[in-house]
Amino acid sequence: MKLFNRNFSILFSGAFVKGLGSGIYAVAAMLLVLHLTGNVFYSGVTFFVISIPSIIGFLIAPLANYVSFKKGLISAEFLKSILLMSIPLLYSLDLLHVFYVIAIMFFTALISQFTYPIETTLIPTFVGEKNIVKANSLMQTLREGLDVVFLAVAGILIAFVGNAEAVFITAICHFITGILYCFFRFQVQDSSGYKKSSTSAWKTYKKDLNEGIQFIRGSVIFKKILGPAIVINFFFGGANAVLPAFALFHGGGDEYYGYLLSSITVGSLIGAIITPKFKNISFGKLYIGGFLVAGLAIIAVAYVPFWVSLMLMPIAFVCITITNIIFFSIIQQKVKRALLGRIITVVTSFAGLAMPLGGLIGGAFGNINVIYPIVLAGLSMLCISFYFLIQPLLRKLPKADEVSFNADFENDEVAL
Repeated sequence: MKLFNRNFSILFSGAFVKGLGSGIYAVAAMLLVLHLTGNVFYSGVTFFVISIPSIIGFLIAPLANYVSFKKGLISAEFLKSILLMSIPLLYSLDLLHVFYVIAIMFFTALISQFTYPIETTLIPTFVGEKNIVKANSLMQTLREGLDVVFLAVAGILIAFVGNAEAVFITAICHFITGILYCFFRFQVQDSSGYKKSSTSAWKTYKKDLNEGIQFIRGSVIFKKILGPAIVINFFFGGANAVLPAFALFHGGGDEYYGYLLSSITVGSLIGAIITPKFKNISFGKLYIGGFLVAGLAIIAVAYVPFWVSLMLMPIAFVCITITNIIFFSIIQQKVKRALLGRIITVVTSFAGLAMPLGGLIGGAFGNINVIYPIVLAGLSMLCISFYFLIQPLLRKLPKADEVSFNADFENDEVAL
């Protein structure tokens, strides 16, 4: 089967158009909240609210099984377009309220939790088994590449046209994507099987989740790693919430927030590319060194000139990305396939819960001084680096390929 056939080409084109709009929206929406209120706390509230859909995504994703995939994708894109178009309309009439903007951002994020699993499910159908890895790589590279470019461009665009008007551009992008999806040609899936089993879905989910929790509870080192992950997500949630205000305070214009987000994406992209070169380094040493460098870089960001911070942010996120990828790669390689999904669900759910709470509290702290949440995020990484250093089990963890998962390992310094 050809990779760029009709259906995959449409999906890829849709991802490209949506990517253009998403980069603009990521900057414009958060800045709009800040401009409407002049209060950093509302940035924290916004971050808290828009993080909720990703936490409850496991409840939303199964709904995709009860609709036609094609109709579901088309309807979702048109609905997003309508919701987003209402923002500049109300703004032009001087009727826009910050809570309305936050609500629209919440529902838009909620819809994305519905469409993402559909798109992911369709890729193997469109390209065949031999091309799955290449197709996924292309889609991910496209998203990351667009983020690098358009997060920076978005800030400049917003400086010229305004925040609400920039949201209108995103709405148009979703409308165009909806039209593109109308040209899909594939058979509608039969969802009857899902309907028959829907009554036991919740029981199955609870059982799987409990098995994942029990596995982690039986792993001493897994628990020791999960705790720091929750702490870091909490403090980074606070830092993310104040980034718009930090950019305005430290940089001066709307475009600076876009530059800041773009620099973070550059770091993540570089980190993802060079991660394979670090797989033979001791996992314990990697965490200690990576978190030390990232923590120092993030603390420095709060005090150096803005253009210097744009060079420090990528350094921090290169380290963060490398440690994250290797950690999840170990899970993928070493955990039994039957347990893999539920283990990842538990890890991401527990760690993810901390981020919106951190955003809420970080917004409150940001009202006092916007650099406080940034500094606290950096300090949390330094503390985790020190924590790994003083814990023999963590400090002595070998390279990724030599780590083993075993729930029965109290006296084993290598197994997780």
